[in-house]
Amino acid sequence: MKSNTFKEYIQPTLVLVAICLVMTFALAYVNSITAPVIADNSAKAADAARAQLLPAATSFEQYDGELVECVPGKVYVDDCYIAPGIGMVVTVKTQSFGGVLTEMIGIDADGAITGVKVTEHSDTKGLGTKAHATSHTQQYVGLTELTSTDAKSVGMHVSGASISSNAVHYGIYAALEQFKSVGGV
Repeated sequence: MKSNTFKEYIQPTLVLVAICLVMTFALAYVNSITAPVIADNSAKAADAARAQLLPAATSFEQYDGELVECVPGKVYVDDCYIAPGIGMVVTVKTQSFGGVLTEMIGIDADGAITGVKVTEHSDTKGLGTKAHATSHTQQYVGLTELTSTDAKSVGMHVSGASISSNAVHYGIYAALEQFKSVGGV
């Protein structure tokens, strides 16, 4: 039997390349349709979380100044929204047990914490997520400063979830530093 190199090797390769190109363009097209919807939904969820953390505010303005970075790449302010005369909501990203933890912290005009909400995390369900629960984060409400970046040293940790507790605690510390950096509202 005579071997036909084109039919055995080249033609199947060309067919696979064509399929890959078609699928790539199809995925790019679907992404171009869904990306704005996803971004809009994310923005609405963030606005709702800001309103929950600072209920007295009717509108927020994004702060465009310098954002605090406590530990480069590990603890930093991602964004800051100010409600003039009322307070601010700071979004902080910290390195936690399972990866990056994102939390929003509300701070009133006097510099007191009004609420803490963990919006994204990859921590262990059950144990690590106890540090994200309202029952744990509620202890920060009303505080105007933290004397340490270590949750355990000030008795604000969840036993068995020290890394997650510290991530939440350090994020709140960074938010208070951002408030000081901005000079209040």
